Amino acid sequence: MWIFLGTLIYIVFWLTCIASYTVHYLSDTIQIASFSQVLYTLSAGTEGAEGTVGNAVGGFFRSYWLLLLIGTVIFGYYIYLCIKRRQAKKSGVSFFPAKKAGLVFNCSVLGAAVVMSTLFGSQLYQGWQVLGIGEYMENASRSSSLYDDHYVEPADATLTFPEKKKNLVHIVVESLESSFTDKEHGGGYEHDLIPGLYELAKSGTDFSPEGTVALNGANVTNNSGWTVAGLVAMSAGVPLNVGNGEFNRNFGGSDKFMPHLGTMGELLEDNGYKNYFMCGSDGAFAGRSNYYTQHGNYEILDYGAAVRAKAIPDNYRVWWGFEDQKLFSWAEKKLPEIAASGQPFNFTLLTADTHFPDGYKCPNCKDEFDSQYQNVINCTDRQLTAFVKWLQQQPFYKDTTVVITGDHLSMDGSVAKTAGEGYTRHAFACVLNGPEYTINKTRDYCTLDLFPTIMEAMGIQIDGHRLGLGTSLYSDLPTLIEQMGLLGLNAELTADSDYYNRVIMSGDQTKQVKKETAEVKDDKTSEDKASEEPAKEDLHQVETPDGQRAVLPQYYAPTEETLNQQGYQTVLPDTTYQAPAYTAPDYGYVEEPTYQAPAVPSTPVTPQQPSAPSDPAPVDPAPSDPAPVDPAPVDPAPVDPAPSVPNPGTPSEVPTVPSVPADPSIPSVPADPSAGTSSQAPAVSEQTSIEPAAVFTE
Repeated sequence: MWIFLGTLIYIVFWLTCIASYTVHYLSDTIQIASFSQVLYTLSAGTEGAEGTVGNAVGGFFRSYWLLLLIGTVIFGYYIYLCIKRRQAKKSGVSFFPAKKAGLVFNCSVLGAAVVMSTLFGSQLYQGWQVLGIGEYMENASRSSSLYDDHYVEPADATLTFPEKKKNLVHIVVESLESSFTDKEHGGGYEHDLIPGLYELAKSGTDFSPEGTVALNGANVTNNSGWTVAGLVAMSAGVPLNVGNGEFNRNFGGSDKFMPHLGTMGELLEDNGYKNYFMCGSDGAFAGRSNYYTQHGNYEILDYGAAVRAKAIPDNYRVWWGFEDQKLFSWAEKKLPEIAASGQPFNFTLLTADTHFPDGYKCPNCKDEFDSQYQNVINCTDRQLTAFVKWLQQQPFYKDTTVVITGDHLSMDGSVAKTAGEGYTRHAFACVLNGPEYTINKTRDYCTLDLFPTIMEAMGIQIDGHRLGLGTSLYSDLPTLIEQMGLLGLNAELTADSDYYNRVIMSGDQTKQVKKETAEVKDDKTSEDKASEEPAKEDLHQVETPDGQRAVLPQYYAPTEETLNQQGYQTVLPDTTYQAPAYTAPDYGYVEEPTYQAPAVPSTPVTPQQPSAPSDPAPVDPAPSDPAPVDPAPVDPAPVDPAPSVPNPGTPSEVPTVPSVPADPSIPSVPADPSAGTSSQAPAVSEQTSIEPAAVFTE
């Protein structure tokens, strides 16, 4: 028994050390974006992330080797004592010279068990808080209509391409933030780490008015805060939710990656473009190759392709595959070959040197700043700026739009500590050689909005200026963040969406589902709509720093302290709120010729008359009803009455009467005696519904 108990304590001791390091790793070494990121990493696997796995495991042993050694020595000595004690007991002698000593030994073992169990429980609780599991489960159990209300199916959008189609070079920089500039330019650092990128952004557009000193950037929403999720957000306008069971699995080479999602790559391929994806790591990691090959037939130029093309030496492997210096050199050789074909192209380039922790310090990096990570960021700024200037000197540049974005916020814990708690961090985003930004406003947007924005930056006109959940920043239409605030949008993105799961993830036809959803909403009775009306009182309103109002549902239950920390101030509910006017859906009914109802018989028709002629309007068989009318309340929108049911004795089938509007000359009979007849549609209750484990997808 005592050997078993001691072994159990030793196991819990190891688990406590692992849990403690995991909490430290998530909160200090990296900044976990969401629990969805953890789920996705577990489902997609870690192929291609061997370096990060090694860093995490190595960091654990470097941090806890002494404690683990002491614990192992104590456990070994304890097992030795237990064996000697058992041998002495079999020999009929007492191992401890005094009975009290044996009691102290036993109590010490039991005390150690209690202490280790308590420490292990506390570490699990901290992990629960750091990962945001509670918030994830709470939001995931709630349904959202965000996609039903705002999602624009790319395949259904009307696009007008220019006569001379422009190429696209989209440079996605690992963890690049506008925060990396200095405080004078709106950043979070004392020294500007990205002076070259700052100048490039202001020479093009960062979607702020001309002359604005502060560098603008993109918010990163829930379920978009790691590399593959950021890539999907920027090219499809949706986050990477992982609640669907069919999606939580490992990715093989032929596994479908969101098969019914409309993307930028597909739109461009359908219009004569050739798509490319280049990175310095294994394209298979986290399903990236699956996504790009299945959504636009991209040519994958990854680590394996670089080896086959002799772009890197044989058996060469550093960091995630090979460093950005060699990546940019390979791109400079490949792009002229691609442009020489004469076919318009879409070239996406993904870097990796600025990946956490600390980044990869290549031979070009200089020691100008306090930390390696800052030096790596500054080195990437110099290399990327030089690459863009090379692009601008190429003959194909005049017909090419260049977009530079960060894939998500940095997960290196030093960034948040340097910028401070009150600083709002944004991912870097700018457009070069695109149309002029003419809106006199600094846009508040997220990476989802980059999908239609990049398309319009290429000179493509989008009817309605929206794709996916994104809004083109070249239009004056408000983004979802400008409408509901970042808190409200995040809550909706984390919530469960039937449309997202059934259509985007599982493949139901978009139009069918949307049509069925609309019909279900329109078929609600007056009682159903009335019962939903009080839900408006459960909304919690907040006011954003720029004066925009966001409405949070009651489930979010934010405290005033939490809102104030994020720059929000609570306001009283707006009692003057007016729901938008209800417009009945167009069912395609023809108003002419006007239907003439037959004369109402003077006596009620009873079901005992087999030979009675069928009435074209639905009748109530009850003899006490003075008028053969549909007992349902009159709805101003045309409805399809149920077909007449033939009497058992009727020899021929009664034909189904076509759907017609109700005749206003026939009085309506309410279903509930206490309810009156209304000639107006009931007011629609409008309810605005308003997310981190040692290795994560990058």
